[in-house]
Amino acid sequence: MLPIKKDLKLVKSLHQKKFRKEHGLFLIEGKKPVEEALQSTFKLHSLYSCDEAFLERFNQGILVNSKDMAQISALNTPSDYLAVLHVPDMNSAQFQSTNQILLDGISDPGNMGTILRTADWFGFNEIVCSEDTVELYNPKVVQSTMGSLFRVKVIYVDLPTYSKALVEKGYTIAGADLDGVNSFDYHFPEKTALVIGSESHGIRPNIESLLTQKVHIPGAGNAESLNAGIAAGILLSCWFKIKS
Repeated sequence: MLPIKKDLKLVKSLHQKKFRKEHGLFLIEGKKPVEEALQSTFKLHSLYSCDEAFLERFNQGILVNSKDMAQISALNTPSDYLAVLHVPDMNSAQFQSTNQILLDGISDPGNMGTILRTADWFGFNEIVCSEDTVELYNPKVVQSTMGSLFRVKVIYVDLPTYSKALVEKGYTIAGADLDGVNSFDYHFPEKTALVIGSESHGIRPNIESLLTQKVHIPGAGNAESLNAGIAAGILLSCWFKIKS
């Protein structure tokens, strides 16, 4: 099957958030991520590839040339594989874990993707985001998760309200602070929600006031702070050590 111009126009429009929201669709690129997408529970809308054998393997999809792929790709160097998926319906009722990661205003797509990928690595499969955290289906976020978005549930909420509800349910709300206890020695309780603050401002005051435990990452150098994705990785590693 050859591509239709209007189909290519739809895919290209998904580079923009307003059209992803309007159509309830997002795209993912690269052979391995697309293969994971096709094997996931996410519903496929359409599949495009310059690799005819790949399409025959999955018995579906539209064959495109490199010029068409360059037109619809969101990558600087287009892949030969692109899938358009339906955004799944996700709500807090689907969250089952007693361990939760809360993202407060994470704005950098790379950091967002890194946090998802790191959470997936350590076995944390649920993340709750403030409403102004970068969109999960931003192409840069999708690519940097390297397929982890198919295994980690993500929702967006009014984070202060959500955090207060967790406190009422007996959760420890933990967050990084220079005056906190050493994260390498801290024993994370069974019901913990770990807050990761934004790259620019850290944890905001309306969330910081709800923290019931402050932890810090010890260091010996002179850097002013850590990248949000790196900080999350260290804290999740500490938490995983306790869990395991």
